Amino acid sequence: MGIFSKTNSKLSSYNATIIADDCNVVGGITTQSDVVINGKFEGAISSNQTVTIGEKGELYGEVKTDIIVIGGLVDGIIDANMIHILSTGRAVGQLIYSKITVEENGFFDGKTAVKGSSLLSRYAEVESKYHNLIDTKIVDSDAALPKSKK
Repeated sequence: MGIFSKTNSKLSSYNATIIADDCNVVGGITTQSDVVINGKFEGAISSNQTVTIGEKGELYGEVKTDIIVIGGLVDGIIDANMIHILSTGRAVGQLIYSKITVEENGFFDGKTAVKGSSLLSRYAEVESKYHNLIDTKIVDSDAALPKSKK
């Protein structure tokens, strides 16, 4: 039998969209399968499975997926049930998630929202009540001393 025959289930059972490390793609991907980005992608991705950004991969845009594993760079909006930021991963933008893990040295800068969370911050209310009551600025201890004691 040939390598691509219907009886060879190893080759036909796994579907994935793979963007190779020497590839730049602009556009959109909608799939029921995994997506692996080792190159550069600009646009929108919708996947019911896992989106993986390799260590050298870059994604600029929006992602809606079940699971995202970030080993490279993601700049944009991520909406996922599970977000894994690996030690080599960097995410910038907005994260919307149910669960998140960030490994040591993993990086995120932006806004987050937890799906289904009923916990609301009261910080603005408290801060407005007690504004200027407590000075929380960090003071250089040497600068606070009189000149004669320095």
